[in-house]
Amino acid sequence: MSSFYFIFICLIISIQLNGQVLPPYPPSPVIDSVVWEEDSKIQFGPGSDQWPMTWADDGQVYASWGDGWGWTRGEEAKRSLGITRIDGLPPDLDGKDVFGIGPGQNFGKPDALIAFDKKMFMFWTNGDSKYENDSYTAVSLDSGKTWKLGQERFLNYAPAGFRVRGILQYGKGYEGAKDEYLYIYFGLNRHPDIYLARVKKEDIFNERAYEWFVYIDENGNPYWTLDFSRKATVFHDNNAYLWHLSICYNPGLDRYLLSKPHFSTGDHRDEVQAPNTHISSFGIFDGPTPWGPWTTVYYQEDFIDDLLKFNYIIPTKYLSENGREFWLGWSGWPEYDNINFIKGKFYLKK
Repeated sequence: MSSFYFIFICLIISIQLNGQVLPPYPPSPVIDSVVWEEDSKIQFGPGSDQWPMTWADDGQVYASWGDGWGWTRGEEAKRSLGITRIDGLPPDLDGKDVFGIGPGQNFGKPDALIAFDKKMFMFWTNGDSKYENDSYTAVSLDSGKTWKLGQERFLNYAPAGFRVRGILQYGKGYEGAKDEYLYIYFGLNRHPDIYLARVKKEDIFNERAYEWFVYIDENGNPYWTLDFSRKATVFHDNNAYLWHLSICYNPGLDRYLLSKPHFSTGDHRDEVQAPNTHISSFGIFDGPTPWGPWTTVYYQEDFIDDLLKFNYIIPTKYLSENGREFWLGWSGWPEYDNINFIKGKFYLKK
């Protein structure tokens, strides 16, 4: 098959079916559908975006935000990068801003957070978070109140813009993890391919200790390599994504859930400014392991409405014991330039 014909076929299968873009994977064998409680929507943190989250050892959820005022908008100047501790369970949430740094929006923005061993680790974008900016590191030893920010880009051997997109989240303080590794997802902004690396917790900021996913062998076991050039795609969607992914383990269903935005018909994926993309779609995927194989739970254009949305999060603290009920968070612009939550319920296959 010629390369031109292959690209043409890929375009055909990714474009439209009755006006809808097609999901990249077959339906989930476990989850039949998702229903949203429209009246449950709540909103906090006016004027701040991004909001990746982690469930820390102290039982609280910590969120990192960018370009704003945090949970409660005050009279002080905007901060570029901040941390909020979120107490309670939805819909009764109470946030306290514990850290903020940088003027306005160009100092940096958060990529992903993870908490374990009474420490908190963050990857953040040094710059304005668009195309070519890279991930930097940060660590907090006091529940997010102070941070030691790395001064050099992480993953020096990777191309510019290849940065952290999400970290697999387990339970409180990383409880319930299946092994001794962290699973961290990487990619280029607005690109169809996602890559996965694993690293032991104590080596989270040692870029040479990262093992990259290559393939699944005939026995269903993953093959890993320290050689970055041999890495292979662990998740692919021709409709791409913008900025963040959310990946969590749902113990009630014994499934891994990957949540991401995607571009739909009429969206402008090459626009540098996020508001000009018009992205507002959303997908949830599940799999039996952090590397899949992936199937589709939900894949929708214009999730809830056609207003701009780009980050989706399912905090593990907000999963019900049986794994069927959950709260989804998201951010966007300008109506969703904050952290928003809606209650969802998974209906299982019979």
